[in-house]
Parts: sequence; structure tokens; C-alpha cells
Amino acid sequence: MLEEDIKAGESVILEFKRELPAKDKKVVKTFVAFANGVGGKVIFGIDNGTMEVVGVRDDERARLQDAVTDMISDTCVPQILPSFSWKMLEGKSLFVVEIPASPQCPYYIKSEGLEKGVYVRVGATTRRAEAEKVRELQLKGQNKTYDAVIEHAGLPVAQEEIETVCREIQEYAGDVGKPVGLTQLLSWELLQKSGRRYFPTNAFRLLTGKGIHFSGIQCAVFQGTERVDFLDRKEFYGPVYEQLENSQRFLMQYLRRAAVIEDIRREDVYEIPMAALRETIANAILHRNYLVNAYIQVSIFDDRVEILSPGGLYANLSREEMLSGLSRLRNPVLASVFHRMGIVEQWGTGIRRVVAACEKAQLITPEYVVTGDSVCVIIHRPAAVAARKKSERKRRPHKRDEAMLAYLKEHPEAPLQQVADVFFVSVATAWRFVRDMKVEGRL
Repeated sequence: MLEEDIKAGESVILEFKRELPAKDKKVVKTFVAFANGVGGKVIFGIDNGTMEVVGVRDDERARLQDAVTDMISDTCVPQILPSFSWKMLEGKSLFVVEIPASPQCPYYIKSEGLEKGVYVRVGATTRRAEAEKVRELQLKGQNKTYDAVIEHAGLPVAQEEIETVCREIQEYAGDVGKPVGLTQLLSWELLQKSGRRYFPTNAFRLLTGKGIHFSGIQCAVFQGTERVDFLDRKEFYGPVYEQLENSQRFLMQYLRRAAVIEDIRREDVYEIPMAALRETIANAILHRNYLVNAYIQVSIFDDRVEILSPGGLYANLSREEMLSGLSRLRNPVLASVFHRMGIVEQWGTGIRRVVAACEKAQLITPEYVVTGDSVCVIIHRPAAVAARKKSERKRRPHKRDEAMLAYLKEHPEAPLQQVADVFFVSVATAWRFVRDMKVEGRL
């Protein structure tokens, strides 16, 4: 098992050290990062560059264990309780320091303080935690999630807002047999009672679209395959379920579609299954970190659609675990309400459904790009509608082209909807015209 771990290399839960540095704090930062995550092991006696097993000399064993014990005890707050073991590999001794995960987050280096001394693991590297990550770890240490707390002391929620949320949840679910009332909102942790008044948790505020900074979705269409020239863009705010609907409408406006006749009925089939896009945006809403000052972004390019969710994966979930269906909910209260509303199904199946829908449509398998700061899902458009070479992009001339071109030159900031309304065309037609004029160098 140890040999297999070493062959796999350093990871979010494993780091190698040839020896214990005399003054370097790097190893202490790693201990702190493991404690703030899901735990991990530091193995001394392995060269982290070559993976060579160099071992620990017998006369150094006692000194090394004492030094690590003192280092953790003297520099880490709260107290970390590691376990030590000695392993033999290739006839050489290895010293294994195992750091357990603990609920007493955040852990930090005493001399650097809480503001600068908190570290987290991102892949196989250790990084100083940003302020929003420190706040999330503080909530974890209190056994709370962001969506279940009342973030700011303020006014109690109005009765009208309570009634609106109850009605929207029930109507959205379409289940008139299960009425939603104050009792349900309290049990679902959307509200907290204090005396005779009710205060909204962050999940309730997300459902009303009030008071959560950077709760919104930015949608944009770009010319070509680079994030340079906008063809259209919109920002959607308000209740998160409305953001989902509006983002879907934006995508429907710009993605190509074909009419398919099944059972004598006409059905519009989009080049990317709308169910896959909707599921991906819903997951972004549920799994994003609302403490991060950034928006969810939905970007349409000639060859792909990208959906970016701020905040990275939660609780040190790895990309491989995510793709396998493992789910760690960053906003479980909101996720539960979305489930009751019928927006999402059971946890951990969303990615599989997205991949299956794309495969059924004969698209390239979606890509999931994970960093410490974000998760970006890339869904490729069909090759037939991907960006063409400049020489291939030729328009059939239309008698209104010159008039539209003149209008756009006179009103370079005009929204596509305005251009479409003036010339009685669809927004998609206006978009294609603008795109082609830019390619031809006439705009």
C-alpha cells in the first residue's frame, strides 16, 4: 500500500520530504493544510523530486520524531494531534506523520495569526487561504454551512416574503397536495425563530434574491473561440431559481436548434442538450462559494459553452471523486430546497446525467477543469457548427445588409435586441450578422 502511494506521487493528502528542514516552515504549513482538509500524510525519507527512497538514518529516528512533535506543538493552533509510524521500504526506514482531519477549523500558524497563517491543500501544493476560505473554515469549525446561517443581524423577514417563498416552492414543484408553510421553512432551516420574529438564513435570502452580494449569473456570447470580443451579454439577479431559468433562455437564444418530428409532434432539439446545460448551471448555483466575490459565468463561444462556478471544490473533494459521483454539499439547505422543487434529482448523479446526455447527442465528452478557485465545465458544440476558418465564413448578401451595417456603425454600442427590433429579425440573426461583419473586417 505504501509503495503504491509513493508511485502515485504527491497529492491533496500526501507529501514527501527527504529530511526535516532546520528552519523551513513549509512542512508546518503542510501539517496545517492537512488538518484544515481531510487529513493527510507526510512521509520523511522520500525525495520529492525523484521519488527516490533515501530513508532516515537509524541515529536520526529519535531526533526526527521529537523535532516534528515540538514543531507541531509550538507552532500550530488549535492543537494538532498527529500519529507517527515507521515503515520499511527497500530496506530503508521511512517516517510517516499522519495528520487527522478535525472539526476544530481553522488551523493556523501561531506566529502568522489567523489572518495570514491559515493554509489549505490545492492538489499537491500547499497555499495560504484567502479570506473567504478562512471564513468557510470557520463555519466548518462551527459545524455550519454558509446557507444555514444568518450572516448579518438585521430586520426580521416580512410575512409577505414568507408567503411568496412558500408559494414559489410549491408552485415550482407542481405538487399542490403538499402545501408549504412556515413550519416547513423552519424545519428546512430557511428561517430561524427568535421570540416572535423570524429571521432569514442565507438560503432564504438566495431564494428571494435579496442581500447576497455577488449572487448572480453573467451570460455572454463571444466572437470566435477567445474571451475577447462580446457579441452580447446579460447579467441575471433575483431568486436563484429565476437566475437558472433566465440563463437557460439566454442559451436557447444563441444555440442552434433543429425541428424533429416525433409521434406527429414537432420538437425543438438544441445542438447541446438543454437538460445538460440546465443541470450544469443548477450545480453551479448549489456548489459555488457565495463568500467569493465573483459571479457564475456562462460563456458561449463558436466551439463550446463554458460554465464557471466560483470557489473550487468543497471540503477537499478531488476532481476524480467528483467525476465518480461523490458529492460534498457546500450549500445543503439550498440543495434540499432545489430537490423539493424538482430542479435537481438525487445527489451525485448530475455529472453522470450531463455526460450521458452529451454522449447521446454524439458530442465530445464534457471537460471539468478544477482549480483551487473555480470549477469550469466545458461542453463542446458539434463540429459542424464550430468556428470556421475566416476564408470559409461568407454570407449570402441580403438587401438589408448595408442598412444594418450603417446602423451598427452609427450605433456601435447598440444591444443586439435593439438591432433585431429595428430590422425585424431575430436576435440570433443579428448576432450572426455582427459576427460575420467583424470577420470580414467591415465592423
